Amino acid sequence: MHMRGLSILMATVLIGAGPPQGDDAKKDKDRIQGTRKIVKLEADGEPGPAGIVAKLKLVFKDDTLTFTPGEPGFTNYTYKLGPTTKPASFDMTHADGKDKGKITRGIYSLEAESLTICFGKTEERPKEFTAKAKSGQMMYVLKREKP
Repeated sequence: MHMRGLSILMATVLIGAGPPQGDDAKKDKDRIQGTRKIVKLEADGEPGPAGIVAKLKLVFKDDTLTFTPGEPGFTNYTYKLGPTTKPASFDMTHADGKDKGKITRGIYSLEAESLTICFGKTEERPKEFTAKAKSGQMMYVLKREKP
């Protein structure tokens, strides 16, 4: 094999080799842990009710997500991150209530202390971070709560 061919082969192998997908998920999972307060909530082009935005917090602990204060059947979830998809995927599974086991598919963006999650009302995962009128999407913008 010529030296040039070997160089191209080595470059191809090195470019294709990246951290395993599980490492990215673990990094984001570690970064997402803790209590986050809603700073913006929007659904179908409408802002979320001020009373809910002022009080609602999302608590990430290990693989669980708890909405507090919660409502029966809409409080406890498990979640799974998919940071290598574009945009990164966020799957939330109801852990109790009449929707137990139902998965809500979304996307997320995690930057410093800010977490943005966007969900659709259908089984289809959103493709962009928006909650425009008639989009059927809901978007949360959250900031880490200081202890």
